[in-house]
Amino acid sequence: MSDTITYWQEILKIADWKISLKRIMPEQIDYDGEDYFIGISRDFDKKEAVIHHDIDLTEEAIVHELLHVAFPEKNEEWINETTDQYLHSKYKY
Repeated sequence: MSDTITYWQEILKIADWKISLKRIMPEQIDYDGEDYFIGISRDFDKKEAVIHHDIDLTEEAIVHELLHVAFPEKNEEWINETTDQYLHSKYKY
């Protein structure tokens, strides 16, 4: 996963961020109808972020969460659409 994260950090111009992963247990989550949890906590001052997850991460999930770092002002709909756009054009980079 670290190679995938590094690859997308470069594309999204957030290579100066420290991104780490933290596996969490399902009993740590209050699910609201979801089957799984993936989320990111960000510290913009330190340029550090942690992707929290209770399932194995896919490239799509990583790109989605990194977009929240690169474009913090964008809403979830934009992030979802842009994730799809990046994944479908990734081999152009």
